[in-house]
Amino acid sequence: MTTSVSGIDVLGNAVSSGKDSATSKTKLFDDMEAFLFLLTQQLKYQDPLDPMDTSEYTNQLVQYAQVEQSIQSNTYLETIVAQNVNAVATQAISYMDQYVQALGNGLPLQDGNAKFSYVLGSDASSCVVAIKDASGSFVKTFTGVEQSAGRHEMVWDGKDNYGNQLNDGAYSLVVTALDSTGSAVEVQTTVFGKVTGVAYDGDSVAIGMGNVATDMNSILAVHSKSDIVPASTEEGTQTV
Repeated sequence: MTTSVSGIDVLGNAVSSGKDSATSKTKLFDDMEAFLFLLTQQLKYQDPLDPMDTSEYTNQLVQYAQVEQSIQSNTYLETIVAQNVNAVATQAISYMDQYVQALGNGLPLQDGNAKFSYVLGSDASSCVVAIKDASGSFVKTFTGVEQSAGRHEMVWDGKDNYGNQLNDGAYSLVVTALDSTGSAVEVQTTVFGKVTGVAYDGDSVAIGMGNVATDMNSILAVHSKSDIVPASTEEGTQTV
């Protein structure tokens, strides 16, 4: 009788244990070397009256070749991904010191001022805009704001409900709108700010506006400074 040599397990290890194609390829070569060693030993000591089935180890060699091709394809894909990441990072750097508008409710207070907008999906009977600090405490509440469907821009002078000037930093928007039946009206918020930093965590690129970070894909537009920074610190709303 002969002892069969199976490459199925080591083939699986070559793919699953590798963190990337380079690691997988090294693992595959190591396992294939071990497989060939065992194969030659079997051929050397096989029973002439009961020789090995050549179809079995031929299939194993074919499997190794297929896995090697898959690893090579992964290498090409990793190269393409790396090139795309570099392109995205280059684009992100171009946002530095630019004034942008981004989806989200993370509001950057920069140089004592902040600008944001909210979009109502339909007319509201009541609407309240509130701002929270980093600890989650409400520091500013706006009432009597626009309630009609559409986008409305607002400027905040950085002062709390008691007229105290707050420090620059990260704040968040909470917009609550109700219709005539008391049901919630769909609300979407955007924020404006100056890009002060760019970061890449290996999967996505984050744009920093002061202490507020947002995904680069959330950026809607680039504006001039005059569009973002108000000529005065007077608060107000504008329907656009």
